[in-house]
Amino acid sequence: MKRRVVVLVIAAGLVILIAGFSYAAYFARNVNPRHTSPGVASSCGKAVPSTDLQTFTIVPAQTTASYQVHENLVLRNLPDNVAIGKTQAVQGGFSIYSGPSPLVTDMKITVDLRTLKTDEDRRDYYVRQNYLESDTFPDAEFTSTCPQALPTNYRDGQTITFQITGNLTLHGKTNKEIFDVQGKLAAGTVTGTATTTVYMTDFGIQPPNLANIAIAQNKVLITIAFTAKEG
Repeated sequence: MKRRVVVLVIAAGLVILIAGFSYAAYFARNVNPRHTSPGVASSCGKAVPSTDLQTFTIVPAQTTASYQVHENLVLRNLPDNVAIGKTQAVQGGFSIYSGPSPLVTDMKITVDLRTLKTDEDRRDYYVRQNYLESDTFPDAEFTSTCPQALPTNYRDGQTITFQITGNLTLHGKTNKEIFDVQGKLAAGTVTGTATTTVYMTDFGIQPPNLANIAIAQNKVLITIAFTAKEG
C-alpha cells in the first residue's frame, strides 16, 4: 500500500513538473511575437532661429533613466514579474526656442548602460554580459531629428505634454523612436518625464531566456525622469 502511495505521489509530481515545463515552453514561444523594426528616422530639415534660444543641460544627480520588462520566473511561480533597472548616469541636454512659435530642439541624451541596476546583481551581470554586451556597447544614445512645436500660450510653471521624434542607438543599431514627454519650465529649470516602448529584437538583442525557466518579454518600457538647468 505504502509503495502504491509513493508511486502515485511521484507520478503526480512528474505530471506537475511536465506541465510546468510545457507551460514554460509555450510561454517562451508565444510571449514574443515578431516585431518589425521602424528603421532610421530622417531629419525633417526644419530650421530653428539662433536667437531666443535657451540651452538646458541634464543634471545627472536629479535624473534617472530606467527600464521595465515583464518576465516569467517559472521556478518562483512568478508568471508576470516586472524587472526594473535604473541608473543616474545620464548626460545630455536640449534647446528651447522661446520666440513667437516656441520649439524644443537639438535633444541629445546618453545613458551609460554599464551602470543599470535591478534588485538582483545576478540578473544585472547576466544581462550586461550576454544581452546588452555593455563592455562593447556601453551607451544608449537618443538624438532628436526634428524640432517639436510647443504651445504658444505657455506659462512658466505650466505642465505640458508633447512628443519628440529621433533616433535611438543601442547595441550598435539605430532605430526611430518617439518619446512621450511631460514637463514644465520654472525659474530656468525644466523637469519632467519622457517615456517610450522599444523592442529588444529591433536592436539585435534576443530577449533573455534561461532554459525556459526565466523568460523576458521583447517589449521594454523606457522612462527618463529628468531635471535640466539652463546654461
